[in-house]
Parts: sequence; structure tokens; C-alpha cells
Amino acid sequence: MLGRWLWRNFRKLDIFLDKHAFLLALALIVLFIRVPTIAEPYWYGDEAIYLTLGNSLRAGERLYVDIIDHKTPLIYYFALFSGSQFGFRMLGTAATIVSTIAFYILLKDFFVRKSQRLFALIIFILYTNLPRFEGNIPNGETFVMMFALLGILAFRQTRLYQAFLQPSRKLPHRSYIVKSTSNTIWLLISGALMGLATLTKVPAIFDFAMFFMVGWFVYVEAISRAKANEVTFTQALLASRSSLGSIVTQLGIVFVGWLSVILISIVYYFLRGSLPQYIDYGLLYNFRYAGSWNPQFPSALIAFFFTLKGKVLLFGVWVYILTVLHKHFSKAFLFASSWLGLTLFAATLSNRPYPHYFLQVFPALAIIVAITVWIIVLTIRRCKPGKNGVLLCETDSTKPVIEAAGTFIVISTLLVTLNLLHVRPYPTLRYYDLFYKLATQQISWEEYRDQFNPVLKDNYQVAKILRRSPDMEVFIWGNNPLLYALSGKNPVGRFTVAFHIDDFNAYQETITAIEAKKPTLVVVMKDQVPLPGLREYLMSEYIPNSEYPTMTVWRRSTR
Repeated sequence: MLGRWLWRNFRKLDIFLDKHAFLLALALIVLFIRVPTIAEPYWYGDEAIYLTLGNSLRAGERLYVDIIDHKTPLIYYFALFSGSQFGFRMLGTAATIVSTIAFYILLKDFFVRKSQRLFALIIFILYTNLPRFEGNIPNGETFVMMFALLGILAFRQTRLYQAFLQPSRKLPHRSYIVKSTSNTIWLLISGALMGLATLTKVPAIFDFAMFFMVGWFVYVEAISRAKANEVTFTQALLASRSSLGSIVTQLGIVFVGWLSVILISIVYYFLRGSLPQYIDYGLLYNFRYAGSWNPQFPSALIAFFFTLKGKVLLFGVWVYILTVLHKHFSKAFLFASSWLGLTLFAATLSNRPYPHYFLQVFPALAIIVAITVWIIVLTIRRCKPGKNGVLLCETDSTKPVIEAAGTFIVISTLLVTLNLLHVRPYPTLRYYDLFYKLATQQISWEEYRDQFNPVLKDNYQVAKILRRSPDMEVFIWGNNPLLYALSGKNPVGRFTVAFHIDDFNAYQETITAIEAKKPTLVVVMKDQVPLPGLREYLMSEYIPNSEYPTMTVWRRSTR
């Protein structure tokens, strides 16, 4: 009896593995590429902030009231759920695996040939996992990408998306949309998933806007079909009214799904008694953050194009070009080039040169690169050497030429943007070489650790002292959230880093919190501008306990 049960379940597992072998292989590839992440020390600032806020939430503190950062809440709850850097890295790996599988499924809509899908998939896997653009770190973009791709997969099931892929497919009337439970549910789910992406990081709104771009191209196609049968453009607009109503209704349902998730978060923080703080720090502060960085550009014109108005103008011009020439572009190019334009807008929202901001562009970019390579391959196949060594190319339309020009514009725009913002990707070969040396015991873990950040040697020694403190809270004056995360201690006051205290001019608030909590230990970073009033207070209540090259540890005096 037991033997038959085991055999039956073994057969089910065998069939499952055969059916999903490629997807399982993708998961294993992602795991293999990300193996070095499990050995990394606590070295990355944003990750340390997430983990510190996660620890504070675990201790019962209220987000945006007792402990503050400027992002929407889900990333901190992911850190809370993870419990440690290892858990957070594994959660990030799981999110990347889900994104990879979702992206592969999406590629089937745009590329018939497996070779094209495989090429786009390789680009996606490399740039979302390698350290070049911080793909090895579970940043907000890692989880945004997962929710966005799952949202697009849900949107694939809707009549609106299917009409985009197959213009001959008739759009449903509004009455049908209301009655069709399946279509409505998928529309709501796709919007809700984009809502979760937005609650992970606000720039996910630009991924959400991709649904509206799909609706726009469906409407443009409807006008084109109507114009073929009507005399004037006005008559074509009137003839396409039913299509417009269907599109607006379906996008309205998507928006309801997105808005419902945002409203649930608002109600949650209202019930927690922290709604004003959530609105101030979790939602509205992002607008302040986006406008607080002022990079230098070569000319006033280029500087204008990096303003909000300039970006809207550039994207509007691009959408106009896609609209006018939509018949000359494949669905893959229309979708991917619009998506890349939106995500590039998101990545440059604050004009900061942080590589991980550009992770958001890589799904669309992978599709664009695959299109470009296929155009080149197709052109080579159609070209034959003629007399005098001149290549003679046969083609039945200008479509490949126009699409090639479009891919050149899109890729060039991205490269120029990276250069103008001085985005400096991380070295990849050195990263894996260091891990190889660690794995083969050519270097010690301490030697490996110190390559990531010069402060880590002191951090790991000071963390041992902090862990011995009876207090759950310590105060660190400086931009060193790594020490909070490494020691498992929570900050005194609402802020994890000095630049937030500076930003909010919270000097007196911070001193008041220190005086009220009276932490046993205070750490002062030597590279930090003094906190007004801190040294005087330390001299009266504390004594220097330990001195390190990058910091001083003060212990509360018993006198």
C-alpha cells in the first residue's frame, strides 16, 4: 500500500518536473548566479535601513511615527518578515525568480522564435542578478519588478490586452465588461498588483501607466480601422466611440484595483493612528526627495530635459512618433519602447546616479535589444554580395528600417542618460573573483569583508560591544545604519541616519530623545559634522569607552 502511494506521488513529481523543466532550470540559474550574495557582509546602506526598520517594527514601533524612512511601506515589511540579512537576500532571490519566470511567459506574446525569447531572457537575467546595477541587492526595484511583471501577466488575460496583440479582435461593449466576471477580475487583479508595486516604491506608478499606453494604442488602431471606412477623421472618431467607451471602462476597472490597494493602506494607517505621518513621509515626501538633487549638466537645454517638464515633453514627443508610425512598428516594439520610456522616466525621477534605479528599465530594454539583434540578423540573411563587393538587400517594406531607427533612438537615449547622470555601475568580475578566492580559502572572510566597505572592520568589532548592551536601543551619530542592522539594535529617536536628521532639521528632537532614553552606548562617526549639543551632553553623562579609526564608542557613566 505504502509502495503504491510512493510510486504514484513519484510519478506525479516526475511529470511535473518534465512539464516545467525549463522554468525550474531558470530558477536554478538565478540561484547559481546569486550564490555569492549569501556570503556578503552587512555593507549596503539602503539594505541596512530596511533591516533596521524591520527590527524596529518587530519591537512594536510604528512605521512613520516611531521610526522613519521615506519610502512606501511594503519594503520594510519584507525586511520584517525576513528577520535577517540572509532571509532578506533569500526573499530577494525568490522575487527575482518569480520575475524571471513571469518575464519569460510575457516574451511569448512578442517573439515567435525561441532564439529571440532566449536572447531577451539572457539579457534580463544578467542585468537583474549581477552586481553591475546592484541586481544582487534586494532593493525596492527588485520587488517592484516582481509585482509589475505579475501585474502584466494578469493584464494579459484581459480583452483589452488581447485587442492590443490582435487588432482584429473586437473589443467588448461596456455592458459585456460589467457582466463578464472573468475579464473584470483580471482587470482588478492587474491593478491591485500594480498597487502593491506602488506600495513598495512610488516610481512603480510608471509601470502602472503602461496599461494606459496599451489602451491608447488599441484606441489608435480602432481609429485607423474606422478611418479606412470613413471619409473624414471626425467621422472616424465618431465611429470609434464604442471602442473608446470599452477601453475607458476597462482601464477604469484597472484603476479601481490599483486605488483599492492604496486606500487599504490609508485605512490601515488611519486605524494605527499614524495616517498624517504616513501621508507626509510614506507618500508626499517622495516628491520632495525627487526635487532635492541638483546635478550639473553641460548646457541649459540638457538641464531642461532633465526637469519634470522636459521629461514629459520628451516622452510626449516619443508617444506622438509611435502613434503616427504605429503601423510601421511591431507590437513588441510599441509595447517595449513605451514601457522603457516610462521606466526611464521613473529611474531619473530624482536625477540621482544610483545604479539600482535603472533595474526598472531592464525588462523593456531586454525586449528592445532582442528586437535590434533580430533586425540585424534578418538584414544579413536578406543581403547578398553583388558586383564590386556592394551588398544588395531585398526587403518588402520599410518596416525593419523604421523599427531599427526606433531601437537606435531608445538605446541611445538610455546610454546618454547614464552618461549625463554619471551612473557608475559596480564591477562584476571582481565581485565573483573575490567570492571564488573566499570559497577556495585563498583569502579569509575578514579580508573578503573589508573589500566591500572600509568601515566594516570597525563595524564588526563595535557590533560585538553593542550586542552586550542590555538596552534594545543605541544612538549612532553618522550615516552608518549598517551598525544598527549588524548589532540588531534599534535607533534612539525616529531616524536611522544623520542625513535624515539634517534633512528634517531634527537636531533638538534627536537630543531630546537621547536625554529621555539615556542609552547605555552612543557611537559617534568621526567623518560626521558634529550634532549640535551632542558633545556637551556626552561630556557630562558619558565617557569614551572604545576608540576606533572611524568611530568612537561612548558608555554612559555610572557616577
